[in-house]
Amino acid sequence: MITERHSASTDGANSTSSGASARAGVASQARDVARAAIKYATNHIIAHIPSFTIRHWWYRRALGWSLDPTASILLGQKVQMAGLRESGKLVSIGAGTVINAGCLLYTTGGLTIGRQVSVSAGVWLVTGTHGINDPDFLAAFYPIVIGDYAWIGSRAIIQAGVTIGEGAIVMAGAVVTRDVPPYAIVGGVPARQVGERALRDPSYQIRYRPLFE
Repeated sequence: MITERHSASTDGANSTSSGASARAGVASQARDVARAAIKYATNHIIAHIPSFTIRHWWYRRALGWSLDPTASILLGQKVQMAGLRESGKLVSIGAGTVINAGCLLYTTGGLTIGRQVSVSAGVWLVTGTHGINDPDFLAAFYPIVIGDYAWIGSRAIIQAGVTIGEGAIVMAGAVVTRDVPPYAIVGGVPARQVGERALRDPSYQIRYRPLFE
């Protein structure tokens, strides 16, 4: 009888454990669905609403970005993120900065963009990569930092771990694989310095927020 009571007690504990595991599994699935829904809404709905107020509210509240009120993120952005607010806490966009239409913002590794930065249309900011010699091809993430008054030309690609110095210019179509010094002008694939910006200590304000874009 003692053995039978012990068996019954063990069966009850196993049943409780199984129930808890099932509930945890359901909760995990629900979180996965919610994350997928927010990502879908971000890229296929919010990104195409012609209202800065709505888009910026979403980026701040749903994704957790630090976004200055005077910054402008135009239509058609593609936001790639491993998490939601976890990635969002790593995103900071400064005063007056403009991210033009159709850019790829890969935020998982961290994305810090300073003040009065001009990010032209079609730019890719890619904070993720893979270990090419890793047998499991594991993902790795490194931050991108863009200093104040930098200008990133159309369709340029900034790779993971790169810092773009203050006032630097990345020419259209460049692929930047290493840090760019302040006020340097870089271009090509991979990008190399081709000059220096004559303007130092800039003070301009971009002020670009077109209606319905």
